[in-house]
Amino acid sequence: MNSRANLLAAVMQLPDADRFEIAMSILDRTSPAAMDEDEILAEAIRRQDGLQSGAVDTISYEELVRGQDHLYQT
Repeated sequence: MNSRANLLAAVMQLPDADRFEIAMSILDRTSPAAMDEDEILAEAIRRQDGLQSGAVDTISYEELVRGQDHLYQT
């Protein structure tokens, strides 16, 4: 096995939370589409304005999950 495969095998043995933290750290540092702090703030404000103006409706977590069910059905 090469070192990349060994690293992946070791990471996959970690608990889910640790794997998630590693994945997010990598994405945060390498994603070409990563947003800087000002962009994140501007997007949060835009979304909050949409909620406050009534342009968009809120949904519950259960509704969100139900809406994603079709992605996981085979």
